[in-house]
Amino acid sequence: MSVTQGSKRNFEELRSRLSERSAILLICISGLLMWLDLTQEDFPTMAFWMWGGFLLLGLITRKLAAGYPALERHLLVWGTTLGLAIAMIWSGISWPAFLVLPLILVSSLLIPCSHLIVASVIGLVAVWHPIISSSLPCSMWTYLLLLTVCVLLAWMISSTLYTALQWAWTMQQRADEMLELARDRQGDLNRMVKSLELAYATQRRTQRELYFARKQAEEARHMKEQFAANVSHELRTPLNLILGFSEVMYFSPEIYEEINWTPPLRQDIYHIYRSSRHLSEMINDILDLSRIDFVGFSLNKEQTALGTLLHNAAEIAEGLFRGKSVAFKVAIPDDLPVLDIDRTRIRQILLNLLSNAQRFTIEGEVTLIAELSPKEVLITVSDTGAGIPADKLTHIFEEFYQVDHSLRRRHDGAGLGLAICKRFVEAHGGRIWVESRNGIGSIFAFTLPLPDSRAESDVPSARPVEMSWPEFHPCILVVDPDPGVATTIERHIPGYDIVQVGDPKQLFEEIEIHHPQAVICNVSPGKHFDAVDHATVPVPFIECSLPSQAWMADSLKVAACLTKPITPKDLLNEANRLGQIDDILIIDDDRGFCRLIDRVLQASGKTFKIRFAYDGKDGLATMRAHRPDLVLLDLIMPEVDGFEVLAKMSQDPTLIDIPVILLTATSFVEDVLSQHNSRIVIHRSEGMRPAEVLNCLQALVGLLEVDYGEQATPIE
Repeated sequence: MSVTQGSKRNFEELRSRLSERSAILLICISGLLMWLDLTQEDFPTMAFWMWGGFLLLGLITRKLAAGYPALERHLLVWGTTLGLAIAMIWSGISWPAFLVLPLILVSSLLIPCSHLIVASVIGLVAVWHPIISSSLPCSMWTYLLLLTVCVLLAWMISSTLYTALQWAWTMQQRADEMLELARDRQGDLNRMVKSLELAYATQRRTQRELYFARKQAEEARHMKEQFAANVSHELRTPLNLILGFSEVMYFSPEIYEEINWTPPLRQDIYHIYRSSRHLSEMINDILDLSRIDFVGFSLNKEQTALGTLLHNAAEIAEGLFRGKSVAFKVAIPDDLPVLDIDRTRIRQILLNLLSNAQRFTIEGEVTLIAELSPKEVLITVSDTGAGIPADKLTHIFEEFYQVDHSLRRRHDGAGLGLAICKRFVEAHGGRIWVESRNGIGSIFAFTLPLPDSRAESDVPSARPVEMSWPEFHPCILVVDPDPGVATTIERHIPGYDIVQVGDPKQLFEEIEIHHPQAVICNVSPGKHFDAVDHATVPVPFIECSLPSQAWMADSLKVAACLTKPITPKDLLNEANRLGQIDDILIIDDDRGFCRLIDRVLQASGKTFKIRFAYDGKDGLATMRAHRPDLVLLDLIMPEVDGFEVLAKMSQDPTLIDIPVILLTATSFVEDVLSQHNSRIVIHRSEGMRPAEVLNCLQALVGLLEVDYGEQATPIE
């Protein structure tokens, strides 16, 4: 028997089995759907008889399977196609149009070229029938494209399967020949053994390469974490000066006695302050995502007046167009709704699109427009810039993609802005796209969906108006003195009201007030929560280790630890908590930052004696010469750093009890985490049922990553 005849025989056998199982599947599904229709109160007669027809078709094809396999296949394919077409024309519903997709794949294997006819018939029905074409959940071109893709996929599967069967039959014949030759020639067996040894050596080499590749990936991740720590310091230090000085200038201008604060000057300072606040929020988000391996970014949604947010973003963006030959126009209606959105993310999207439009527009205008529709809000940013070539529009939202890749490009950037915008918009349930003509300009548009309640409220109703109650969210108590921990938990556990408990002694009082779903206690790695007996807590009590500035303060035995950028409110709150403070010593090598702290303390309205030391050695000498009431200490300094200053103070009896507040741009809590094994412990006073234990295990096992570290050694 030739190779072609053998492969055809195998293919015919495969067709017979596939048609048999397809008929059985059609019978089972049709029967099940008929039974479900019978159980409904509003009996769907049309659907019942349609499924009955498919059931009868399946029974007939099964009857013909034994004596007439070819007729069975033709009846199964064409009968099903005709049934779907009749169902679409007769009932006027569009969902049967999508049942043709698996039928295309099956028909390509049962009857050659039948998938082309099936796709053509259903496609013509969908285009010809006006009700079907208007009720499709996607555009007609999208549906036809989907049909085309399925046809191509079916052709690829059938041709590949036929090739595989032909190859399998060829290999079977070769195996028979090799078996005959092996009986006559021992040398062929030796060559086979040689081939196996070569394959085994290749496998060992591949395993070694995989091991070293894993080590390189671990080193790269460590370098990324180190880079995030360095960037934290380099970004937060100058940003703290911009934010701090602008806040003092705007809210406390009286400390600058000789300056004439004209309204335009104060307005410009306010723009600097607000923009630096926005930049600070984005930097904190980026650094948090760099340090902690969350599954993805989260949204901090709040009820926000969209019109006000758009106007604020437009005011920030106005500075981009000052002194430029580009006009900036805004068209924002007054009736924009209040949406549940992340203000920082949406503001970042707007500023990114406006910044791109300004950079790529030499002259002309940039326009920000908002339009309200029944289901969504459409926001567009149009420009009269250079435009984007048509062949590059499909890649514009890809990460690190730039339209101009040349070294002489006029515009900088890493190509991440639009990719980030796309992720933020899609996280809000919206869409983003671009329309552009090369040399004429571009239009970037995105949508924000309206809540379902708005769509329902627009429909007139004769029912009486019922009293609306506020939406209820279960509560979670977070026990940690650092408010940043509660904020982190709130952003990553949506749907709960997070309440911070700074003092563990108030835990039971807060439980009585809020009736929480659970209590989360943040403890340092290697330690236990001993302030209260968890057995007496009436709700689930969870101990875990999340990065907290309180760990830093506890580890270094200082009064508090503040991370730059530092707000005047946080600094004054910590100083007031220490009692009567008159003499303050600031130890920091950044003279600009020392001047900022001086301005902040002056603007507080209290009288302080403020002294400065610009390195650790000078700071220790100043403390010994005249003992201060409070030391504000930076950790990162040349030569004698803040850690050494703290060590020297702990060894000097005259300095050991001076309160210290750390002011640092770098978070060292990851070092505390790396020194001890972090853990999570769940306590419950009444115990846990087996089902609850299994649910917890199911949730945890899928999220925990496996890291064998140095225990995984390469195979030699």
